[in-house]
Amino acid sequence: MFNKKLVIVGASGAVGRVFIELLDEMYPGNKDLFLVASKRSAGRSMFCGKQEFIIQDIEEFDFSQVDIAFFSAGAETAEKYAPIAVSKGCIVIDNSSQFRTDLDKPLIVPEVNSKDLKNFKLPGIIANPNCSTAQLVVALKPIHDLFKIERVDVASYQSVSGTGKEGIDELLEQTESFLNKKEIKPRVYGAQIAFNVIPAGDILENNYTNEEMKMSFETNKILDKDIKLSATCSRVPVLFGHSLAVHVETKKEIDLNLLRDEIKKQKGLDIFDSQDFTSPNAVDHAEGKNPVSVGRLRLDLWKNNRINFWVVADNLRKGAALNSLQILDELL
Repeated sequence: MFNKKLVIVGASGAVGRVFIELLDEMYPGNKDLFLVASKRSAGRSMFCGKQEFIIQDIEEFDFSQVDIAFFSAGAETAEKYAPIAVSKGCIVIDNSSQFRTDLDKPLIVPEVNSKDLKNFKLPGIIANPNCSTAQLVVALKPIHDLFKIERVDVASYQSVSGTGKEGIDELLEQTESFLNKKEIKPRVYGAQIAFNVIPAGDILENNYTNEEMKMSFETNKILDKDIKLSATCSRVPVLFGHSLAVHVETKKEIDLNLLRDEIKKQKGLDIFDSQDFTSPNAVDHAEGKNPVSVGRLRLDLWKNNRINFWVVADNLRKGAALNSLQILDELL
């Protein structure tokens, strides 16, 4: 294990638990680690490998004890405590939406734009993108490198774990109620999620959801400011793993064989050959897996500078905790 002291803020949440799981996978052995959450979770114990840790109350935690802070506790918590952590000399890697639009803070997907960290002054705050954006830009990078992307149209099918533990519990409870013919009362979402498909995010004045606008802005910030992106984001009754249907228009004509070869070289990206009858899906190829998986790669029926494909990834891993740990690797 490297000689750094870490804290996970929001350790008891869905992303926090994956952070702990990945830390044990990627850096086996004893760790200088602190777990922090709200007063409600303080005092509980959690294990990372064979080490037991007691969750501390964030209101009482001293960030001067640590070198790196992973925040996965929501925008309000990040807004209040991330600057405090930085003032104590701590590098913050934040998984919330709080700092993504700040022009003075890097928004990083290491496979795509790790170069943006090169001149960033530390300690400071580094933002993680939205989970759907993270897997999208990894898939888009080889296309952009070869053929220069001009426009992207994407439809997302996002799992309930993107909303956290509350979303997971809601789907499981509603599924049980539905199968037992009991009344369903939505709490987390505005409509029933079990056996249903609903918009992901809050609908804004322009009739796009905030999830859709995040994807557009973040792709521009991470990959290329000139890419035009339009998204339709949906929440589906899947526990883990986001799926995307993507249509891309490029400046140059697309050579499919050349693109397949480039995708195979891309770090963190798996490809299902278009001649296979299988296609990556959330359960088999995303949940619990680290890579982003691409399949159904096919040219547009009418123009040779357009391509369609399908992308899946674990939203709690590549979409959150894994991406943060990969940022840490870049810093180290």
